[in-house]
Amino acid sequence: MANAGASVMLAAKAARDKAIELARSGRGALFGDANVDEVIVRNGSLVLAKKNLEISYVELLARNNLPSLTADGNYDPSPEGPKAVFSFSAVFAEVIVDPDFGLVRLSRFVGAYDCGQVINPKTARSQAIGGIIWGIGQALLEQSETDPALGRFLHRNYSGYLVPTSADVPKLDVVFVGQFDGEASPIGAKGLGELTAVSVAPAIGNAVYHATGKRVRDLPITIEKLL
Repeated sequence: MANAGASVMLAAKAARDKAIELARSGRGALFGDANVDEVIVRNGSLVLAKKNLEISYVELLARNNLPSLTADGNYDPSPEGPKAVFSFSAVFAEVIVDPDFGLVRLSRFVGAYDCGQVINPKTARSQAIGGIIWGIGQALLEQSETDPALGRFLHRNYSGYLVPTSADVPKLDVVFVGQFDGEASPIGAKGLGELTAVSVAPAIGNAVYHATGKRVRDLPITIEKLL
C-alpha cells in the first residue's frame, strides 16, 4: 500500500489535474477564466463554486471528443534519500494452561498497531486477524519436522500438519493507533503484513511463562515441553 498505493494516488491526482486543465482550456472551456485552485472535484464532477458552474467528467470528455482520460503516477522514494520508516505494534495475550496435562489454550488477545494511515479499515483488520492466527499456529501448533535419514518433511499435507482452527482462536481485538505519516509515503501508509504475525508467539510465550514459570524458547509450545 505504501508504494503501489502512493503511485495510484499520484496517478489519480495527475488525471484530476488533466481534467481541470481540460475544463479551463479545452473545447468550449467552461472554466476558462478560473484559476486551478478555484476548481474542486465533487461527486464525479468539476465545480467552480464562485460562478456556480459544474461539469461532470462524462460531459467534459464528450465535449472534447475524448473516449477517456489517462495519467501516470510514479512513486520512487529513493531520490529522497534513505529513511528508516517502521511500523509498530503492542500485543497482549492471555492463556489458560491445564496444570495436569500441560495443554495451552489462548483465551484472549489484543493487538494495537501503528501502520500509518489506514486506507481500508476492513481489509486492514482482516490482515491483522490473519496475522494473529498465523502467530497462534507458530506459537502452539505448527512444526516442520524432517526425517533425519532422508532429509524430507514428515508432514507433506494438512492430514498430519496442525494449523489453527476456529476452536483454537478466541475473540480477537484489533486497534489501529497510527496517523498519517508523510515520511513513509505520499499516501501516509506504512507496512502491516508481517508486523501482525511476528509479535504473537513472543506474547504467548511470555503469558505461558507467567502462568507456569517455565520459559519455552523452542516453538511450538507443546505439552511435553511444559510437563
